[in-house]
Amino acid sequence: MLDWLKKNQINKLSEPVISDQDAQIRVIGDRSSGKTAYMASLAYWPNANADSPVQSVTPFGDQEAGAELIARAQNILEQGLRLEQTDLNPSVNDVKDYGLSIILKSQFYFKNPRAGIQTKMVKLNITCKDYSGEFFSDLIHKVGDSILENYIQDCLQAKGILFLVDGTTHGKDSEYAKGLDKFLMALAQTDIGGNKRRLALVLTKCELSELWVSRHEPRDLTQKRFRQVYRTLQAWQQVGTGSVDYFTTSAFGMLGSRFPESNSKKITRDRNGTMSVIRDPKHWRPFGLVSPIYWLCTGERHKELDKD
Repeated sequence: MLDWLKKNQINKLSEPVISDQDAQIRVIGDRSSGKTAYMASLAYWPNANADSPVQSVTPFGDQEAGAELIARAQNILEQGLRLEQTDLNPSVNDVKDYGLSIILKSQFYFKNPRAGIQTKMVKLNITCKDYSGEFFSDLIHKVGDSILENYIQDCLQAKGILFLVDGTTHGKDSEYAKGLDKFLMALAQTDIGGNKRRLALVLTKCELSELWVSRHEPRDLTQKRFRQVYRTLQAWQQVGTGSVDYFTTSAFGMLGSRFPESNSKKITRDRNGTMSVIRDPKHWRPFGLVSPIYWLCTGERHKELDKD
């Protein structure tokens, strides 16, 4: 009887349980920053690296928006098509609201020689309203715009802000910093239950060689390429109303391991950023997609996700 109880206790404790980490994350960035490509790549995760800590990624919320996100993922990652930019003049009701639930494989172990091992999966939730304008320019120049105001109000409810920046748009550093300053001022006027808000700056398109070489030093890379943005974020953090961390990511990834090269084909490049399509869909290996989300939800860096 005692042996039976011990066996069933071990089996029960060995069953995975899910720890739900919902930090109410919102995604911001200009049209060129790669917001939709980022969300589409996350949604396409079943075809990512099998060794990743990520167990699954599934859409939630608006079913129509989720289906559209999956369709976009198939277009850009299966067929190598160019992602169409979001309509510049939608109505408030036409702004897409994408939601994704990310479950990490069992990463936490509580070892007890008598009770066995208990495993715990972690679920991270992220939502992205696909604002169509040039966000930071609009923050500076548009006053009283209903779509912009609704978008900002939605962001103010979030505990975590995912700030995507095309790493090749460093010529817009000053504009980003000015718009970001206004956005952070708005954040400072809202209370999120006494908790500090987290903001993750994520440099996108880091499959490009100029960014790839410094992908493991995201803070230094940001400081070098976006000096004014970096100073603005550090000043905000020093005031004590929030915390900042820095990340690099690529929706397309690299080809090869010994002499890696970008898995993307450049279509255009100008001050507003770099537009590319995937080169080899069969060897799609994105990196850095989940790491900033984990930090926003938990306040901790995940070493395995940082490698991913």
